[in-house]
Amino acid sequence: MDFFDQEAHAKSRTRRLLCLFGLAVFAFLVLTYLILAVPILFFCNPSAVDFSAWIWDPRLACWVAIVTLFSITLGCLYKLRLLSGGGAAVAELLGGRLVESNPADAGEKKLRDVVEEMAVASGLSVPAIYVLDHERGINAFAAGRTRDEVAIAVTFGALKLLDRDELQGIVAHEFSHVLNGDMRLNMRLMVLAHGLFWPTIVGRVLVRGTTRAPEIGESIFDEGTPPVFLPTALPGVLFLIIGGISSPLVRLLKSLICREREWLADAAAVQFTRNPAGIAGALRKIGGLYKQGRLDTPFAETASHLYFVNSACDPWLSCLSTHPPLAKRILAIDPAFDGQFPHIQSLKRPTEDLSQEAQYDRLYEETLRREREEAKQRGELE
Repeated sequence: MDFFDQEAHAKSRTRRLLCLFGLAVFAFLVLTYLILAVPILFFCNPSAVDFSAWIWDPRLACWVAIVTLFSITLGCLYKLRLLSGGGAAVAELLGGRLVESNPADAGEKKLRDVVEEMAVASGLSVPAIYVLDHERGINAFAAGRTRDEVAIAVTFGALKLLDRDELQGIVAHEFSHVLNGDMRLNMRLMVLAHGLFWPTIVGRVLVRGTTRAPEIGESIFDEGTPPVFLPTALPGVLFLIIGGISSPLVRLLKSLICREREWLADAAAVQFTRNPAGIAGALRKIGGLYKQGRLDTPFAETASHLYFVNSACDPWLSCLSTHPPLAKRILAIDPAFDGQFPHIQSLKRPTEDLSQEAQYDRLYEETLRREREEAKQRGELE
């Protein structure tokens, strides 16, 4: 690998990122002004004959620009402070749990062995390893500001649903991002994206009382989910409307920067492992899983460019996706792929209380209930 060529390419991509972010901020300012100015100016001067009086007001435009730019800056600084701890801070922010150096769990031991093997293959030191315990989709990421503070994390779904070769494939993919210098750019992109994405987060809190985006099929009409109407819902809707402007801009920004690097990382994963079937098999399983790579963390959108595959639902427009389509990625590795994904049974939703005492209590109750039912069938109980 030509180090100087990679360094020049990274600097070029950083300049490109800053230019695209500037354009996104400008578009966000214009669209936010139009959404806010038209109803305000119409309400203040409904009898105006000139249509431009309902569109343009220099003082209002100045105030909207000041407030919006201040909010974007504040959002960037807030995220920058959260991520000051490097890869470990990102992993913990996304719900990761550090894997011990000598884990007792067989799956975690397999993960550590695979990471150590890929570290040797790529010529890098062994990074901190995390597991996202509450994520049932299949996904992974690598994060860090420098190579000395790298963290690699995989979801609980990846740990349980992938075999060793497939797990090795996605870990090798993440090591490629580390080796090619994508991490620092991805961290910067995460900071800048949060500055634009903050209205959606605030809107979710005001409307639903939580930052978590609703899953597919989730509804207030579900049994056991009573409707919640917060008194802050009305301003929350306004924030969501503004967030509806920023979200496509954030996705487009990430897409233009990140998608090309995924092809390189896939190719490097094959080079590291010498086993194309590993990463191709992982991509097939992801395609056949209901949740695929989707995550439940509220930070899934702002960190979506870090992951192995899309961490949120695929957008309607493919140009807004942070990753290439799964089928195309598989075809690039395995030209014989027929486009069919095997059905993969989803993991059960983890229980809220994972304490050992609670598990023993539930096991006792389930055993007692099963024995009562069997006793009734035998006629021993009335």
